[in-house]
Amino acid sequence: MKTAQKLTLIAGLLAVSGSASADLTNGPDPYAAGYGFDTPSEASWGNWNRGDAGTLYAEWDSFVDNSYPGIRTAAADVGSAGSADANIGWNAGTFAAGSGNLYSFSVTENFTASLSGSTNNEPLRAALQFETWGIQMDYNSLLLNGVAPTFTTQTFYDDDYESSFGPVELVQYLAYWDLSGPASNYLFSFSAGHSLSLGQVAIDIGPSTDPVTSVPLPAAVWLFGAGFMGLLGLNRKKGLAA
Repeated sequence: MKTAQKLTLIAGLLAVSGSASADLTNGPDPYAAGYGFDTPSEASWGNWNRGDAGTLYAEWDSFVDNSYPGIRTAAADVGSAGSADANIGWNAGTFAAGSGNLYSFSVTENFTASLSGSTNNEPLRAALQFETWGIQMDYNSLLLNGVAPTFTTQTFYDDDYESSFGPVELVQYLAYWDLSGPASNYLFSFSAGHSLSLGQVAIDIGPSTDPVTSVPLPAAVWLFGAGFMGLLGLNRKKGLAA
């Protein structure tokens, strides 16, 4: 099927609210054999388990949530551990479709994923895994508190995946950051042009498996992140329901 036909099909079906289910039941399990997501204890980038002391975890599959009514933000619905607050936000014009995925017909899609909590005072590795359908993410846009990742890889790719929405381009992606120490808040940002469908996001933060590559982040970077969070808070108050 040609790309334009695929996107038309995706747009039409994602716009329908109601009976469509979220990605874990309507699409592939990203943790299944042959797919891209890993838990820290299984991954080359992790040597800890989710829920261990000093680690953080949050995961989203369906971006429809009542914890933040009236604003474009959703709490982690698949699971979380160690985080005092974990939420994902998106811009006006991007909406939670009936599938549970985030989508836009016409505007650039901007996403932020934020979590905070106590981590060990040692070199850390922050891993971001996400799944997209249709248009791919702008991989150059991936930032953690304004800093580009240490490592990125496309861990799974199928350009003609037979989903319940019809054939889609399915991508599962990994990015991680090596940090010299903890931050008060971890703000991930990423974006794409319209017609990207965001299906899944998982974040894990824990001890680095390769401390030699860990680099200190200047105070200005964390101040930038704090300022960004302040702006996001203001936007939440002004935002309308998607």
